[in-house]
Amino acid sequence: MTEAKKSILVVDDNADIRELLMEVLTQAGYEVAVADDGIGAMTALKKRVPDLIILDIVMPVIDGPHLIHVIRAADNPEMWQVPILICSASEKIDELLAASEFDIAPEDCLRKPFEVATLLRRVAERLERADTAR
Repeated sequence: MTEAKKSILVVDDNADIRELLMEVLTQAGYEVAVADDGIGAMTALKKRVPDLIILDIVMPVIDGPHLIHVIRAADNPEMWQVPILICSASEKIDELLAASEFDIAPEDCLRKPFEVATLLRRVAERLERADTAR
């Protein structure tokens, strides 16, 4: 029996970044869905809870920190456990790391610009950690 592909939701308002992440992650064997903002992400999450979320911090309407709060407060307990990999050029990463309510570790953050190899390594490590925790 073959193992199901791991699913990743990419949430970023930059179309070039979304396209790059989708292409790289799909080529690496992941099933990828994309959203261009927090509202699109919430719609996608209602349809399916992914194995991992790659999330930008600075976005219009609903930014990354607000979306993290929404995900962690959702009625669906499955969403509480979804690992989130922050991928951003924003200095807000430092604020998130310092804020205890987010429980984000440095290994859960990837600063733009990033190396593709680093992205793939972080994704694999985060998914493996999530599998081990289950």
